[in-house]
Amino acid sequence: MKIVQVVLGKANPDRMNGINQVAHYLSAALVELGHEVTLWGIASNTRRDFPPRAYHTRLFRQLPQKWKLDPELIRAIDALEGTEVVHLHGAFIPEFYRIARRLQRRGIPYVYTPHGALTHEAMRKNGLAKRLYFRLFEVRIIRKARMVQLLGANEYRCIDTWVSVPNKCLVPNGIDLSTLPEGVRPDFSGSRELVFSFCGRIDNYYKQLDVLFDAFRKYLDSGLPGRIELVGDGPDRAWLEAYAHRVGMAHKVVFHGARYGEEKFRLLARSHVFVLPSRSEGFPIAVLEAAGLGLPCLTTEPANVNSYIRQYKAGFPVRPPGHSEAIAEAMCAAYRAFAEGTLPHYGARARRMAEEVFNWPRIARLMSEVYAGRQPRLPEEVPNLMSHAS
Repeated sequence: MKIVQVVLGKANPDRMNGINQVAHYLSAALVELGHEVTLWGIASNTRRDFPPRAYHTRLFRQLPQKWKLDPELIRAIDALEGTEVVHLHGAFIPEFYRIARRLQRRGIPYVYTPHGALTHEAMRKNGLAKRLYFRLFEVRIIRKARMVQLLGANEYRCIDTWVSVPNKCLVPNGIDLSTLPEGVRPDFSGSRELVFSFCGRIDNYYKQLDVLFDAFRKYLDSGLPGRIELVGDGPDRAWLEAYAHRVGMAHKVVFHGARYGEEKFRLLARSHVFVLPSRSEGFPIAVLEAAGLGLPCLTTEPANVNSYIRQYKAGFPVRPPGHSEAIAEAMCAAYRAFAEGTLPHYGARARRMAEEVFNWPRIARLMSEVYAGRQPRLPEEVPNLMSHAS
């Protein structure tokens, strides 16, 4: 099968952009299955400043007028033979609307993945503008798609409130465990202080880090020892640093800034529990990486992994609605496991979860069904998720 993956960016796996990471690893896994894969990247420049890869990459300029396409991209679309399927990664992207409309006119099938952009929480941010854009443009992409891939139960449930989507499927993201540095694993011994880690964009609205800090304050006030180490950067970092000082726990919070590659994983391995308290997600790669390292995961329902974590007993899923009291309660449960010496077992099960459910070859096989226009034969875990989604 000939598959064209389309992203904003260059699908560089060494960047913090989750959609680009997904496009890269999915493309590589599809090549391993024998598919012919080309990735089209729309970027501010066409420098090939990324590592070698197993699939062909074509780069096109992102024009200042976002409603216009690079003439080279138009020629590339018009040169498609009709035997390809195109995969659009992302939502609310004017260039994708233009691409989809041109594909529709040519009769080229495409798959659309909004990557978490169509949950109720995501749609509330800049809500009026998003709803207007959705009704005028995004809905036209969705209705003509061969298949709409949703990554998690939250978005699978929400999308039908915006538009009827009979051709939707639920397929999560994956992880390539071979990319994790060999021998880098958490050490659960020799420490009295429980270390929580976070990795991702420092964004209060989507990641609820202000709520996490409130929960951590409650955890400390209960007399339990601990600290939080954050890897990443974003618009709310300065505010969170100031907030940690204001509430008297700056000495318990470490901001490492953006880190990549082995350095990032070594920082995460200094912790005992990975925390993602999100208000809205697609399907977070950071959780899969943490699980792959062998870290128990403490996550809210919108992260879309709690059903898996419950099934594997791989961490401490936060009960809805995920407010600070519920997160603090989960943090205290993690400390009890730490004090009792059972936390390493949670980490081992998290690693097994990553290996068995989220390996990219398995996800790529499911996506091969999607590209062919068929509902994928879902793994055993997904019917449970589907019941939560209905």
